[in-house]
Amino acid sequence: MEINWLGHSSVSINSRDMILITDPYDSSEGTFMSPQKADIVTISHAASKHSTVESVTGDPRIIDGPGEYEINNFYITGLGTALTTIEQGSSRQINTIYSIKAEGLTLCHIGALSQKLTPSQIDAIGQADVLFVPVTPPEDEDNTTISETITALQPRIVIPLQYTLGAPAEDLPNPAKFFDGIGATEKVPQNRLTVTETNLPAETTPVLLNRQ
Repeated sequence: MEINWLGHSSVSINSRDMILITDPYDSSEGTFMSPQKADIVTISHAASKHSTVESVTGDPRIIDGPGEYEINNFYITGLGTALTTIEQGSSRQINTIYSIKAEGLTLCHIGALSQKLTPSQIDAIGQADVLFVPVTPPEDEDNTTISETITALQPRIVIPLQYTLGAPAEDLPNPAKFFDGIGATEKVPQNRLTVTETNLPAETTPVLLNRQ
C-alpha cells in the first residue's frame, strides 16, 4: 500500500490498483491541489477545504457521512462526531471519522476532530495501524485532543496533516511544537510511504510526508 499526502487533510491511499482520496480541497485559500484520479473519495465534513470533489477525476464513489461501505478491497466505516464543541444544537455540523481497512491494515482519518473521543467511539474505531491527524484542529490549540486520540487508538504510524514546513500560509501552523509533543525525533519528510502488515514499526512512530 502506498500513501501520499496531497495537502491540507487530503491523502491518497493506493491499494491493489484502487485509489482512495480523503478530503479533496479547492484552491480558494492559495494552495493548489493538483488533479487527482481516484476510485473512492471520503469527505469528513462540508467545508470546501475538505469536500471539493471536483478536484478529483475518474468518476469516484463519494462517501460523505457515517455508515459502513464495502468497495472492492476497501472496507470503510464512518463514525459521526460533532464538528465543534460550541455547536450543541440539532443543526450542528457533523465530522466523520473514517476507519479504512485494506490489505490487512487499518487506517484511520479523523477529519476535523475537535473533542475527546468517548469510550464507545474508541471501541467502535478500534486500534489503528496508521492514523492521520491534523496538527492543530479547531479548538485544540495545545493538541490535547489529538494527543489523547493517539494514546487511545495506539497507532503504529502517525501521519500529521494540515501544516506547513515553510513560510506560514493559509493560517496553517508550523508543526515544530506538535512534532515534539508526539515524539517526532526525525523531522525530515519523505515523499511517500509504502506500508505493509510486515513492515509496521513495533511502537508508535510519526512519519512526515512532503505534499505531492
